[in-house]
Amino acid sequence: MESTITWTLGSTDPDTETNLTRIAQWWAALASQEIIWQQRPLPENMDRSAIDWAKQALDETFTIHTPTLRGITLYWYKPNSPDERNITVGHIQLDLHNQQLDILPSSGKNYQLRITLPKIVYQKIQVADPQFGSLIQPDGKAMLLFRDEKQRLEIQIDLSATNVALLQKKLSSSP
Repeated sequence: MESTITWTLGSTDPDTETNLTRIAQWWAALASQEIIWQQRPLPENMDRSAIDWAKQALDETFTIHTPTLRGITLYWYKPNSPDERNITVGHIQLDLHNQQLDILPSSGKNYQLRITLPKIVYQKIQVADPQFGSLIQPDGKAMLLFRDEKQRLEIQIDLSATNVALLQKKLSSSP
């Protein structure tokens, strides 16, 4: 599974809808979690990699409430605020490894937002009763393959010989 998911308004990429759905799921999963909210001006040369994301005085850390994506607009509530906030996006990039979302607004304004989880969070994938197969190699290593047709998801797990033996032991001792 790729570590970076990108969506851009008007893109003809065939994965556009899937990418937006995955970003929406990540965004919704932030509910009641502490996030770091940063906003930076875009450099004149528009090189977003040149943005300094080091902590600054105006950066906010807060617990986000009711984050949702409706259409191409992100919605959320801040603590102790009755007003729902929103931003319509033109480009979103989700970095799953670093648990951060970079947002360029569709308004054309010259700034970028970054929302980051300040703690390590593991991505969870749940599949119910998937198709599966395995291949054990002569050296004892194994490859497990799980497919979920409904989600169009394929998961490959490569195990060392040691982990194959451990998995077999755990499975045989299960009730």
